[in-house]
Amino acid sequence: MKKIFLLGMVAGLLASCQSKTDGYTIEGILTGDAASGKAYLERSVYLSDPVVVDSTVVQNGSFTFSGKVERPGLYYVIIDLNKPGEEPDYHNKMFRTMLYLENSDITYKGDVATLPGVYYAPERENKSPEITGSSVHDLFVTMNKEIQVYSDTLNTLMERYADEYLVPESEGKDVSAVGMEIAREEMKWKDKLLQYQLDFIKKHADSPVAMDQAMYYLSGMEFLPDVKEIDQMQALFEKHWAGTAELEHFTTAASAARPLAVGQKYKDIDVLDRNGKTVKLSSMIPENEYVMLEFWASWCGPCRGEIPHLRKIHDKYKDFAIVSISLDEKDSEWQKAMKEENMSWTQGRIEGGIYGAGAKEYNIQAIPMCLILDKEGRFYKTNMRGAYLDVFLDDLYKAN
Repeated sequence: MKKIFLLGMVAGLLASCQSKTDGYTIEGILTGDAASGKAYLERSVYLSDPVVVDSTVVQNGSFTFSGKVERPGLYYVIIDLNKPGEEPDYHNKMFRTMLYLENSDITYKGDVATLPGVYYAPERENKSPEITGSSVHDLFVTMNKEIQVYSDTLNTLMERYADEYLVPESEGKDVSAVGMEIAREEMKWKDKLLQYQLDFIKKHADSPVAMDQAMYYLSGMEFLPDVKEIDQMQALFEKHWAGTAELEHFTTAASAARPLAVGQKYKDIDVLDRNGKTVKLSSMIPENEYVMLEFWASWCGPCRGEIPHLRKIHDKYKDFAIVSISLDEKDSEWQKAMKEENMSWTQGRIEGGIYGAGAKEYNIQAIPMCLILDKEGRFYKTNMRGAYLDVFLDDLYKAN
């Protein structure tokens, strides 16, 4: 099963990193079947596709990059050992590794038999390369070691969730009780991990990895951000990152995240109803009730996989409103999917699809995106799917 991606972030002080003015070198040493190939140095850029900043040839298992960076930051080293004309093998012959680059002499050592592939392959051993010479990357590695207990536990829980809940449920078995048990435990560990990461951001606000960690937090991929936390981060980063592109990127991301933070009122955007009429989202959301606002699309496999469970929720909790908003660009595809899935609850569609203005208003970066609104129409929870939605509703109705 695919492992959780945990963006563990740690870095050294910028001041010490910036004192080095003679540039960087990256000496690559590959063991195993690595006679020839290519290596690329790629820069991760906010809201843009990654940019290749350098490339070189791998000869006899060796490669070298050299240059100079204005500030330390996140890069990727890509090793491509596929032969020209062959069907690319992204699991065993093409590898991608995170590297926090600074102006120093850096060594990259890895065995091509175990380097993590561009695409995860559970059948092969995955071992990150040994990277030395960058104090920023050293602390990144240290952070990953410190969160190992969280990542290992969450990975185990995810595997249990798939084996003991998702698969049996897809076979028509009633496994809601075990699913909720696993979901409750996972929520506890995610809360612990989040608190650790928030503490790290505040402690290392002068580091590029803390900035990256904060950007991930703002994405809302795991949790709805908190306005107080966003404002605290903004103040800290303004102190350490004034005048930088990184601060501009954070400010842009924070501006997009604040309207969707916990406690903020939902945005009343234009949507199309089943008949193609433009209406306000507020016309679909009942007052004084908890509401699930779900963004999906007919082409999204995980979205379609979740619909049978939503049908069960809709049948079981008659007074819990589900409002599904499609990001399909074509009305015909949306209508076809609603009919196929027998989606009898409230439905709407945003024009422009996942890259349209409506999707941007909700800072949608991936779907399905499932938000819970409280009785005042304010954002309350996110990622409420499957057994996690069952947990929320179980707690809600027990409390009432």
